[in-house]
Amino acid sequence: MDPTGRRIRKIDRDAQRFVARALGNTDLSLSDYDMIHTVRHRPGVTQEELRRLYCLDKSTIARRAAKLEAAGYISRLPSPGDKRRKQLFVTERGNALREAKVEAESFYFEWLTAELTEGELELLVPLLNRIQIRSREERRQEFCRLLAAYAEKHPEEGQSRTGREGVLSLPE
Repeated sequence: MDPTGRRIRKIDRDAQRFVARALGNTDLSLSDYDMIHTVRHRPGVTQEELRRLYCLDKSTIARRAAKLEAAGYISRLPSPGDKRRKQLFVTERGNALREAKVEAESFYFEWLTAELTEGELELLVPLLNRIQIRSREERRQEFCRLLAAYAEKHPEEGQSRTGREGVLSLPE
């Protein structure tokens, strides 16, 4: 049972909706923002590396990259070692979008916490930091320990919800 009642996820979803409306970028999905973020933190990443990272098929990554390139948020350049491979880089427009997104998120979270007392914030912030650090550390390990624990708890699961090998499956 989730002791948070998925509240962290619900708050995040509301924040992302606010950001999309505040920036007027309703044509960008959360996945689009995520790809821009990843490319920003991994300049020169290839579409194949993104495919493996996100566990998506080539065509999905290629379409998303083409959409973001057409909108001017990323550029795709031939790899120096292999001209068939494309390396992705965030453009000035992509960096500007990131800055505007951070500003809108900060505004939202300042508003969200405005009614908390100083004492409540002193309790909340360190707890959120601990949770975020735990999550980030596991993500950096590609969720290996967490996926193993989940598979152990759910041994009957074999295919992911998308049909790829994984620990989750959908009923037929």
